[in-house]
Amino acid sequence: MTTATHPPQEFRGLPPAPPGIVPYIAGYSLERAEKPRLIEHPRGGLAYQDETPHDRDPWGTLWVRPPIVPRRARGRPLLKTVHPYRQRRVMRDMLCQVCTQPPAVPEGPYLFIGHSAAGPIREGELTASPPVCVPCAGISVQLCRPLQHGRWTAAWVEYPGLWGVVGDTYAPGTLDPVDQGCRIQAGTREARWTVASMSVVQLHGVTPADLDAEWAALGRERLEAEFARVAELAA
Repeated sequence: MTTATHPPQEFRGLPPAPPGIVPYIAGYSLERAEKPRLIEHPRGGLAYQDETPHDRDPWGTLWVRPPIVPRRARGRPLLKTVHPYRQRRVMRDMLCQVCTQPPAVPEGPYLFIGHSAAGPIREGELTASPPVCVPCAGISVQLCRPLQHGRWTAAWVEYPGLWGVVGDTYAPGTLDPVDQGCRIQAGTREARWTVASMSVVQLHGVTPADLDAEWAALGRERLEAEFARVAELAA
């Protein structure tokens, strides 16, 4: 599988993306996470001193407590920051990370897009980047700085299975920080000493996506209407 070299967007038939669209999963300046006190669980691993049933995922991994703030009170968008709850939600339900639209077929396949510097999207690859819908892929390659000028690769994925999390790990006994932002497989010993902040899936049934063909199939009029829909959601 090879990664194509893509021409500038103005030659691709895409209508201009509305400026200022902020992906649903992005964080904001006034969204400040709680920092509950960590303790050691009686059966080993991490716990919060005031832990609630909402603090763990179905695999027993402890999660950060994300701030839940009304959009009007979130402050300015931080496009390099990912909100833990919103990322976890769209990854769980395979929704578009930009507009939260569900896939055309609930059972898949699902469209994933990434930076071409890492090479093509491969079978078995791990990612914390949720899927996108076809119209939002057209927005992303225009507005997302790392993907501009054709620096992207895309694939359809039949089954993105949950693999684990991205999180911060702590030392047993002392609870001193050990590592930040590392990938930890669900159900492992390391996961018991991790506070998660993003879900990670493993991609199975990977087929290269021809986004030019996908955009052409939708047509410019449909894409313009979809771009307007996304802009309204982000307003």
